[in-house]
Amino acid sequence: MKKSEKLKKYQRQKFENYKKINGLRLRDNEAYIDLKIQDLNSIKNEFSPDNKIILRQELYDFIERHASYIPLEYPLVLEIHNNTFTSGEKILLRRLIKNHFSLETVTKEMELNAMKRKTRFFLISGIISFLILFICYQYNFMPYIDEVVSFIASFNIWEFAELLIFEQDELHEEYILKKHLSKIRIVYNKT
Repeated sequence: MKKSEKLKKYQRQKFENYKKINGLRLRDNEAYIDLKIQDLNSIKNEFSPDNKIILRQELYDFIERHASYIPLEYPLVLEIHNNTFTSGEKILLRRLIKNHFSLETVTKEMELNAMKRKTRFFLISGIISFLILFICYQYNFMPYIDEVVSFIASFNIWEFAELLIFEQDELHEEYILKKHLSKIRIVYNKT
């Protein structure tokens, strides 16, 4: 089974459990995340300057936590329940949320590319170290050089395997989630 198929199967199982517990709404093949906001000040970060609005991290975490259970085949819709927002505040809130998740997507993509470069580096340096170790064994160099090269080769291969097996999949899943969130559609509903 391919990695992407395993991920989709895992997401479907997670989604079915989420639907049972949280009563997720699906309409027109879109998954809705409901969010009730009293006013813009209730989600505004208390450290944001007067001339610029920064939203609280809790808001983004709430959206991300709910979206993490929804499979990728369902487009996301964030339905904000509020009847006091002006049209300017609606546009601002929509822009802030979309910009946040777009920035997160770019950041995760850069981290994923950096991890791929590290993985290649450790693989290549591990292979070169093992070749040097093989040459050292063939020509019986000083024993302590064999030990040092053996340690370096083992370390490089271990780091390669750790990055590839344990860390890259998690980072790739985070990247996919952020990319999915960057395409979220935001609608407003009066309560």
